[in-house]
Amino acid sequence: MEAIDQQILFLLSQRFGLAREHDQVALQNDDARTAQLASIRRKAFELGIPVSLVTDFWDRMLDASAAMREQARKT
Repeated sequence: MEAIDQQILFLLSQRFGLAREHDQVALQNDDARTAQLASIRRKAFELGIPVSLVTDFWDRMLDASAAMREQARKT
């Protein structure tokens, strides 16, 4: 389990690093964000993992990515 947790943290680090560099304007659009979350819900269901947990996590991750991009623009 520890190795998987470490891999998750590593992947999150990569994702947030990319979020600073790439402007994902499409995800700032409510329709695009809703569509992405729907896709994530379907995939979580297919994988048999808690859909509400994954959706909440993904929603927060999108918010954090947007905040990081905004912060990078200000510096």
